Amino acid sequence: MHKYFILLCLPLWLAAQINNFSWPLAPMNQQHRISATFDECREDRDHFHNGTDMPLAQGQNVLSIMAGTVTGIGSDWIRVEDFAYVHVIPLATLLVGNTVAQGAVVGHTDSYAHIHLNYGGGASGHPTGNPLLPGKITPFVDPYHPRSPIIQFVLDGSSSTFPNNTLSGHVDIIAQAADTTDLQSSIDMNNGIYTIGWALHSADTSETLEGPYFWFEADELYSNSNINRVYAPGSSTSIYRYIVTNRITSNDYLNCDLYEPGPYVISVMSSDTRDNWDTTYVNVLLSNVDLLPPGRPDFRYIGSDANGNLHLEWDPPDDADLAGYILEFSFDGINWSSNHGPDILTADMTSFTEESFSGDSYIQFRMKAVDTSFNPNHSEYSDTYAVRLSDNQPSILIVDGFDRTNGSWTSLQHNFATYYSEAIVNSGFSAGISTASNEWVTATQDIHDYSAVFWFMGDDSRTDETFSTSEQSVITAYLAEGGYLFASGAEIGYDLSAGSPADIQFMNQVLHLDYANDDADNYHVDGVGPFFSGFDFNYGSNPYIEDWPDHFSPSTGGEIALKYGNGLNAAISYRGNNSGTFVLGLAFETIDTEANRSELVGRILEFFAVTPENGDTPLPEEMSIYKAYPNPFNASVNIEYHLDQFAHSRIIVYDIQGRTIKDHELKNATPGTYLWTWNAENKKEQTMPSGAYFVQLIQGDERSLTHKIVLLK
Repeated sequence: MHKYFILLCLPLWLAAQINNFSWPLAPMNQQHRISATFDECREDRDHFHNGTDMPLAQGQNVLSIMAGTVTGIGSDWIRVEDFAYVHVIPLATLLVGNTVAQGAVVGHTDSYAHIHLNYGGGASGHPTGNPLLPGKITPFVDPYHPRSPIIQFVLDGSSSTFPNNTLSGHVDIIAQAADTTDLQSSIDMNNGIYTIGWALHSADTSETLEGPYFWFEADELYSNSNINRVYAPGSSTSIYRYIVTNRITSNDYLNCDLYEPGPYVISVMSSDTRDNWDTTYVNVLLSNVDLLPPGRPDFRYIGSDANGNLHLEWDPPDDADLAGYILEFSFDGINWSSNHGPDILTADMTSFTEESFSGDSYIQFRMKAVDTSFNPNHSEYSDTYAVRLSDNQPSILIVDGFDRTNGSWTSLQHNFATYYSEAIVNSGFSAGISTASNEWVTATQDIHDYSAVFWFMGDDSRTDETFSTSEQSVITAYLAEGGYLFASGAEIGYDLSAGSPADIQFMNQVLHLDYANDDADNYHVDGVGPFFSGFDFNYGSNPYIEDWPDHFSPSTGGEIALKYGNGLNAAISYRGNNSGTFVLGLAFETIDTEANRSELVGRILEFFAVTPENGDTPLPEEMSIYKAYPNPFNASVNIEYHLDQFAHSRIIVYDIQGRTIKDHELKNATPGTYLWTWNAENKKEQTMPSGAYFVQLIQGDERSLTHKIVLLK
């Protein structure tokens, strides 16, 4: 017997209940699949699962486990004595007080396609219990042990991770654990465990110094008020991250101060109801030195202030030993530099303004926090935001609404805002660019001065929300005043369609679309005329897997702009007299190439037609290359040019021998001022040598002009 065996003592109320009951689906005397177990975490730690789920196709028979009286009926559940069958449409002929025989049909599964079996609870008079305990549902054979492959150590009550398994102070042990009940499906191998615990051992494991402690045992239903004490952030219906050091109703931790610094071993042990065990051993080093980095800062806004200066705002971490911040910048997102450290960006600061920032430069920023330790600890980086200050209108605000880290993207930080800003720059559209978090937008409601807003949500879904009620209010007011919204996310329709009537009204009348279904199941997209015809792209594999893209139907004036390769609608566009929307049912950042992202953004901006009819910028009187700067140049050169007609246009870079080096096309271009940046690379992304080059601007079939530039290295 395993040395961590726990005697499964059943509560008296369970002993009094019926034992050895059958399965609620045919054949009743045969084991079936289990897709969710008792006391699992639901959604984003919102409650404990109060039953056991058994997959069964929609419309199939649900059978009464025992003979008895019907004690309750709802629209999607029925109770007979000790058992409630949920996600089940009751038979229309059944009434409360009727008696049923064992094995009698009591209803049929609904669209959830499984039986959610509650054992006890409700009108049964018994607390809700675990039907997988020995002596209950029969037959049930489970020879597969649980597993806890990911062990993490964090500061008690926080998400601050100790580096290199070197621990100090009060430590929470977090274990991502799961149980396997059979091998028929992946969901059968990813269920909640029965019990989990921990112990501290000497370095050679010959002596157990503390524990083992098993605070979690799924015998009876825990109060939902304890859910965040049991499950760590990042837990969901398919990821179970147990805080094994916590008691169910109170906080607890490993106190490293009780032990001499040095090497130790921590074990995490988990078991299922059939006494199958898994033990994971982790070598750790206990220290009396502060090795824990501070929490990371979160950008709220980077853009211009009222005077046109560069302005940054951020949310600080709450560490008591915070010394300040290091701000890093990059012109290409690869090479980073810093000239602002904690001597300038001190711990008490949450904003900073730089008056000497050069206009028209496109720059990316990221930030990290440092503490006051002798060898300062550095936090993880913030998300990466970008800015381009410009006195010229229009200006574009990029809103980072991607908060989810337990879906396809699991890192705590991302640089997705720069996918949008780079696409704007490389599309040739001349505009100022600011970036903000969705929290900043709802707090300030300060978006009315922007000609267009790009709002992205990745695969945020119903738990993290795509557009919250307050965000909907800001967007509705912005569009009513005259503005343009590009929204991107794989779950926008999926989320709003399941919300309140106000959510659905916002989707239909403000976004001008209706939700058709989840999972378009196709990763090729084609454009639909007139603005998007002749354009196509693939998506969905990088920087994360896009596995549940929405598809839509138009509503209240909306029009189909993009289609998936299987004919389903990928994007809906709308343009009114002085406003417009473009809603993409997939994550823009997963489009396969930068060139395709830039072209899509260019076409969206053309569709929005941010021209003199909708703004104050005068129409260029003639085609021209207005300026090329800097010239000579080293790493990149900005080509600002004017177009005076509606026509296909392109910029071609030639070398001195007349060979084409780069070809930038702008289809269906509207009259206006544009900016294109050449990074001194050819079509194969190879860096070009120093020398003279020629930039040719072509508009339509016949008109062109040429400008000389010089590359110096």
